[in-house]
Amino acid sequence: MKFSDLLLFDAKERGIEHFFGIPGSGFPMDAMESGKKVDVNFIHVAHESTAAIAAAYYGDEKNSPGLALTVKGVGAGNLAGGVANTYFERKPLLCVCEAGPEKQKIDLVQVMDHFKLFESISSFQANINHSKAREQLKSAILSSIDGRPSASVINITSDYQDNDCGEIPDYKKNNLKNTFIDKLTISKVSNRISLSKRPLILLGADVERDKATQELILFVEKIGGSVLVNMDARGIIPENHPRWAGVFTGNYNLETIEGEIEERSDLIILIGADSMMTHIPWSFNKPTIEIVAREEYNSTSINPEIRINGNLKTILKILNDQVKQSNGFSLNEINEIKTKVLRHFVRDEQAIFTVQDIIESIKNIKNEDTTIITETGAFIRFFEHLLPVNKYGSYLGSSGGRTMGLTIPASIGYGLAKPDTPKIAIGADGSTLMRLGELEVFSRNNIVMPIVIINDMALGTMKARQNSRGFDSHGLNFVPVDFSKIAEAVGLYGVKVNTPESFYDALKKSMTADKTTIIDARVDQESYWSGFAPSIGDI
Repeated sequence: MKFSDLLLFDAKERGIEHFFGIPGSGFPMDAMESGKKVDVNFIHVAHESTAAIAAAYYGDEKNSPGLALTVKGVGAGNLAGGVANTYFERKPLLCVCEAGPEKQKIDLVQVMDHFKLFESISSFQANINHSKAREQLKSAILSSIDGRPSASVINITSDYQDNDCGEIPDYKKNNLKNTFIDKLTISKVSNRISLSKRPLILLGADVERDKATQELILFVEKIGGSVLVNMDARGIIPENHPRWAGVFTGNYNLETIEGEIEERSDLIILIGADSMMTHIPWSFNKPTIEIVAREEYNSTSINPEIRINGNLKTILKILNDQVKQSNGFSLNEINEIKTKVLRHFVRDEQAIFTVQDIIESIKNIKNEDTTIITETGAFIRFFEHLLPVNKYGSYLGSSGGRTMGLTIPASIGYGLAKPDTPKIAIGADGSTLMRLGELEVFSRNNIVMPIVIINDMALGTMKARQNSRGFDSHGLNFVPVDFSKIAEAVGLYGVKVNTPESFYDALKKSMTADKTTIIDARVDQESYWSGFAPSIGDI
C-alpha cells in the first residue's frame, strides 16, 4: 500500500480515530483520503501548534501516539511550537511533515532543515523511504511510547517516490527493555532508608508507567514517609491519603509545602521523579536517594547519595521486604505543615468573587469520574492546594511546560478521545486570547464541556511578579473581552458571571448542556493578583 494508506490504516489499527492539522494540497490531502477509507477523521484546526497538542492529548488517552500533519516551511515551524508543549508535558505524538528535497543544493521556497528544527524536542526522526517505510513507521510509534512519552517525526520529502510500503507493522513482537537491578545497591538503599527518622518521598509519573502504585503506597506507609508528587503525577497516591502532603513544583522557599516538609525531613527519597518537573534546579540540601526507572534518565537532585536504576515495581517490592517499619513523620506533623501553608490560600473575605469560589463550585459539582484540564496562570497554585486529585489521569495540568495556551488544544484532543467522560476545562483570559480561533473546532466537532475562563483582564501572574519586584504596574492589561459573546459567535453557549452563586449555577447547567459552554468568570482583580505571591512562598 502507499504510505498515506499505511499511515492511516495503522492509525485505525492502533485505535486512533481522529488526526489533526491544517490541510495542504499534497500529502495531507492524500492522508485525508486514506483516513476517509477507514473512518479516521481529519480535524482541521486554526494553528499547527494546536494540531500537535490536540493530537498528543488525544493519543495519550488512547495509549498510542496521536497523529498530526503539516505542510513544509512555516507550517512545520508552527507545528514545532506545539511539539515543544508535548515534549514538556510528556505526551505521545507522531508528526508527519511535508519537507523539501532530501538532497538540496540551493535555497528553496518554504524549505528548512526539519532535523535541526525538531532535534531537541523529538525522540525519533526519519525521511520516509518506501522500501523502509513499514519499519520506519514502527520505529516512530515505538519510540514515542518507550518510557516517558515523546514525539516522533517522519518527513515526506518533495523528491520522495511513493510505492508499495508494505503492510501494517506488528507491534506485539516488541521486546520490552529489561533492566538489571544490582542487589548490592538495593541493599545499601534499604539500609540507608531504615536509618531515616523523617523520610520525604518525591514521586513521579514513572511510578504509574511501571505499574508500581500498590507497592509504592505500601512503601510509604511502612517507612512513615511524607509524600510530594511531581506536577504530572497527581493522583498516583490519592490526595486524601493522610501521608500525601502536596505538589512539588520547585518552589523551595519556606512557607511553601515543599520548603516546610524539607525543613523537617532528614532524607529525601525520589521515586520515578522527573527532572523536567521543577521550575528551577534542585535547591534542597538534605541527602537524597534516587530510584530511577531507567539509567538514561537524568537525576533530579544534585549528587544523590545513592542512585539505583530499574523497574520501579520490582525495586519497591524488594524494598518492602527489606526496610524496617518506622513511624517516620507523624500524621499530626504532616497536617500541621499543610495547615501552616494553607493559610496563604484562604479566601479574601472582602472580595466578591475569587478563584477559591470557582474551586469550591467545581468540588461540589464534579464527581469521581470528572477530568480537570488546565494550564498555568495566577490561579494554578490554588488548584494544586485546594482541589484534591484522587485518581491518576483525572487532572491534566501544565507540568514541565508550565505554559499558557494549553487548555483549549488539550481539551480538543481529550474531548474527542473521551466524549462520554465528564470534564471541566479551566483557563485564563490571556491564554484564551492565544487560542480564540480554536473555539470553532468545539462547535464543528460537537465537543461538549464547560470551559471556565478566569478573567482578570490582565496577565495576572506577571502583574504579581511586577509588584513583588517593586515595579509599577504597566504593560500587562487587556481591554475587557466578552468571551461569552465570542462563544455565541461560533455556535457555542456563553455566559458571563461575577458572583459565586452565578458561577455555580452556570457550571452546573453546563455539565448537562448539549454544547460547550464558555463561562467568562470575572474574578476580583486585586484579590487575584495579590494572592499569587503568597502561593509561591514569596511572603
